[in-house]
Amino acid sequence: MLTKILLTLAVITGCLWFVSTKRGRPPPPLLVVLSKKDQRKREILRRSVYLFMATMVLAAIVMIYIEVADNNTIVTVHVINSQTGSRVSYRARRNDIESGSFSTVEGRTVYVADIERIEVESK
Repeated sequence: MLTKILLTLAVITGCLWFVSTKRGRPPPPLLVVLSKKDQRKREILRRSVYLFMATMVLAAIVMIYIEVADNNTIVTVHVINSQTGSRVSYRARRNDIESGSFSTVEGRTVYVADIERIEVESK
């Protein structure tokens, strides 16, 4: 999860750095006279690029928030013994559940045997 956040921040930083530098571009001529129409097009393009970048940053922030909120929801975990059919229920956070074990809200670590299965019940 942390790597996803760091990768997103690295991409955003790289994009901002790329936009702010002028490497690889030939130097502009000393006297450039743009018509008002060309100046208007350039300004619209510049604002569109900034609006797109802001939209992408906002979308990344919203997606990260949704993922963090979803992973921290408390769910009911049922451990069912497939031979006897007995069922034991626990409460755990969604991101603490793994295939062979999980940690409960109370702090206990529960290991699941091969003959048991896990059912996760969302509220």
